[in-house]
This record gives sequence, structure tokens and C-alpha cells, in this order.
Amino acid sequence: MAFEHTLRRLNAFEGLCLTASDLADEQLYHRQTLHRHSLFLHGFGIVQGLQVELEQKKKRYTAVIKAGYGITREGQGAQLKHDVAVPLEVPKQDGEYMLWLFHVERPQPDSLRPVFDTSEKREARVAEEVAPRLLPMDEEPADAVALTRINVRLGRMVQVQLPVPRAGRQSRAAESYLKPRVVQFIRLSRKIMTSLFRTETLKEQSIGMVSFMSALISAEFLLIEEGTSDRVLYRTAGSLVNYSHDFFNPLPRTTDRIAQFTEFIRRVHAEVPGADQTDETWLRWFQQFERLLQPLQRISDELERTVEAMRS
Repeated sequence: MAFEHTLRRLNAFEGLCLTASDLADEQLYHRQTLHRHSLFLHGFGIVQGLQVELEQKKKRYTAVIKAGYGITREGQGAQLKHDVAVPLEVPKQDGEYMLWLFHVERPQPDSLRPVFDTSEKREARVAEEVAPRLLPMDEEPADAVALTRINVRLGRMVQVQLPVPRAGRQSRAAESYLKPRVVQFIRLSRKIMTSLFRTETLKEQSIGMVSFMSALISAEFLLIEEGTSDRVLYRTAGSLVNYSHDFFNPLPRTTDRIAQFTEFIRRVHAEVPGADQTDETWLRWFQQFERLLQPLQRISDELERTVEAMRS
């Protein structure tokens, strides 16, 4: 990571005749110093917020972007103050695209000032704003923050749920794609165990059940802290799958849905990467972990209905 430009500041002295260019150079020096500080200390990417949800109504697509702050590859700050809904035009060419939040500068029309000794007026202030834009994946603008990937095929747009660069002292995914999925897995698993506790199935406590419950509680405490690293989230998900596998496999016969899930988690458990595997390997496996959430939700809903009916 390096800057091509050399920092230059104004060398003021008595009798110096200041021009607009001098003042602009002085501002530029301080801005570039701040950009260098931000980039080298925090990196580039999303700092907080800026989550995206792609919505479709008929054939029209809208990207709902949450308020937040990010740092561009040039070290510029890009702040979105309020949630916005951005209409997206479907690109004519199929492929993978990235939605970016650009740092833009616009002269303010309400700051017009007269130019000395002329009848001309010019804007005396520049506003720093942001603007979203959809670009092909092979384009990586330096003055923008990557928000989310979108796949375009046959006139349809699908949001690709993969992490994007995040700024911080370490690679992290807090408040982004990974953490909510792990939290959802914990919540659903605890609901299922609570429901099973009310039946004859878990009348006697097994070692697998106690271990799984302990792992869920430990993971909850671990994820309370903001700024959890990607690596910790991957390893936490892997550990939860291991404990979940040990819990569901010896479980007595219950429902067909749980039996199907048990077979599913056997396959996911068999492919948990090793501790020495790369983040890219863990990310590919995490997509399988995410697929566990839908059947878990169905099991939770089914048990809740069944147990409540039995109690009444």
C-alpha cells in the first residue's frame, strides 16, 4: 500500500503573495495527510453500517443502503448519513457486478461569490458527498467503497452474499455478512433444544447435549464484542457444527425433518476445514454452514407448534 504523490505543503514567508492555487495546495496537503493516516492505520472498506438489501418489485430493482461510513482505496472518508433506496437499472450484459459508494465533490450553488474586478460569480464552497454506482467486477475505482456483489443473468439481479473489504486494524466482519448468520444459528439451535427439553426425547441429559448447549452459550458471549475477526467467526461456526453433529446424531427418533437435518449436518461436519486452512477455504465452507439455517428454522417452527399443542 503506497501513495504515488509526494506530500507538499505551503512554505509561507513574509511578503508572499498568496493565490487561490496556494490556498488549494495548503488544503490538499492536510487532506492527503488525513487520507494517508486513515489508509495505513485502518485500511480501506466499510467501517460501520452500509449494509445492502436488494429488493424486487415486478421487474424493477432497488438497493436499500443503510447509513454508515467507509474508507476508499485512496483513504477518503465516505459517509452516508441516512438510509437510502437506490433504483438500479439491470445491465444489458450478464455477469457479476459490484455496488460501490463513491466519494464525490460538488460545488455548492448557494455559495456564489463575485470574482474581483469582473461581473462573474463562482461557487466559493465545495460539498463532499457520496453517490452509489453499479460497476462490473473487474473495475475497482480508487475513490469508492465496495458495498455488495450483484449477479446479473437473463435480465435478473441476485445479491451475492459474500463479504466485502472492511476497514479496521484487522480483517473483520462485525455487523456484516458472517456474524448475523452465526448468531442466527445459535438462536435457532437454542430454541430447538428448549422445545426438545419439554418432550420425552431429552428426558435424560446426554454428554452431547450438555456440550452443545455449553458451546452455544460460549459463542454468544464471544460474539457480544463488536469487531469480531473473520477468522474467529469461521472457527466459531466450525466448532458449532462439530458440537451440533455430536448432539443430533445420537438423538432418538423424533421427526422426519430432524432426521433429514441430521444427515445434512453429517455432510457439512465432514467438510469443516482444518485450522491451518486459508480464509478463502473457510469462506467456501461457510456457504454450506449458511444452508443449515433454513432447515433449522423449519425444525424450530415445527417443534414450537407441536410442543405447544401437546401442552394445551
